Amino acid sequence: MNGTVYLVNVTRKVNQIQLPISTSVLVNALKMSDIDVKVIDLLPIPEGRKEEYFKSRLPNNKTIFGFSIIAGNNHLNQTERYARMVLETNPENIIVYGGSLPSSIPELTLEHCLCRYLIAGEGEFSFPSLIKSIGQGNQSPEGITGLSYKTENGVVGIPPKRIHRLTEYSKPDYSLLDMDFYIDYLNETNQSFELMASRGCRGNGSFCFKFCGPGFSMKSPSSVLDEIQEIIDKYQLRRFYFVDENFFDSKKFFLEFIKLKQERKMDFTFRGQARLDCIDEEMITLGKANGLVCISTGIESYSQKTLDRINKRINIEGIEQKIRLIQSYDILLLTSLIMGFEGDTEQDFQELEKFVIENGLQKKTKIHYLTPLPNTRLFREAVEKGYIQNEFEYIKNLGDLYWE
Repeated sequence: MNGTVYLVNVTRKVNQIQLPISTSVLVNALKMSDIDVKVIDLLPIPEGRKEEYFKSRLPNNKTIFGFSIIAGNNHLNQTERYARMVLETNPENIIVYGGSLPSSIPELTLEHCLCRYLIAGEGEFSFPSLIKSIGQGNQSPEGITGLSYKTENGVVGIPPKRIHRLTEYSKPDYSLLDMDFYIDYLNETNQSFELMASRGCRGNGSFCFKFCGPGFSMKSPSSVLDEIQEIIDKYQLRRFYFVDENFFDSKKFFLEFIKLKQERKMDFTFRGQARLDCIDEEMITLGKANGLVCISTGIESYSQKTLDRINKRINIEGIEQKIRLIQSYDILLLTSLIMGFEGDTEQDFQELEKFVIENGLQKKTKIHYLTPLPNTRLFREAVEKGYIQNEFEYIKNLGDLYWE
């Protein structure tokens, strides 16, 4: 067995280049567990050379390969394509799948895909535990939370446990990525460096799958600012985007973050995603004075009855108040809406259009088709009603999510 683990970042159809944060976190976690790791990142490789490049990086001896997969954008099919190359090189190679899609459908993934093992949820501890267990000759590891695999008697496994406190194991390590490629792209497009300060969301919408499990976890404000300072020092970038599901979830965290930023005299701008009901005027005032330039939010629907039906737990009047608050401080507000909820009418769509115009959100709003994602309540309802008859075929052929 090759003592090195290979993490593979397979490209998917996207409209912008994104730094593979999850890969960088696993690199750090594996190193901290004294496991040698290499990364094959296909994103910087030109389209016509990806396959040749990938095959040239494959070792001949038996090796463990980890792939992370999201739903849609042909990512599952592309991953299977490269996993097949791994097994053609050496049939004894071991494929491990993780990420949001395998986490949502572990049994279906193990039944239909090329992976031997599957890590559901967060992988900082479970993935290194699996690697060490295999290295000790144990092909059927027991007691590892989040691990599933197929046996003669079917799929066995233990559900994932939430990491409630993000530690140094959750810090990204970019050293094995082609950072010149990513930094050049960010500079050319004037985009922000993506970071994650927290995981999870306290919401429970019928259209969302909680990849990390229920609840909310975060890093300390001090450690987040340490990461930012490191990026400023290494890459001279001063624009940051928090891709957390709700960067503004904890007011205590936000106020401490701003306070420490001021004390350290750090000069950078930042943007983040938010539920609008988590934001108040104090946060907006301090944010505006200390580098906050943009907030992104999912409103989903203008129809209150639809919001209630999907358990969004927010009201339209409150949304409009927060929109006016953010705009009054000249902070860019980007919103997303979903069309096609069951029960929506033509009048609802006309009201949605009116809502966008009256709130000055033209060219600042993305409208997406409703897509039942695997293991959401919406997905289970669609299966029960017969809208989805072959679950795996439906999942395999999901369209260009996060794009249309």
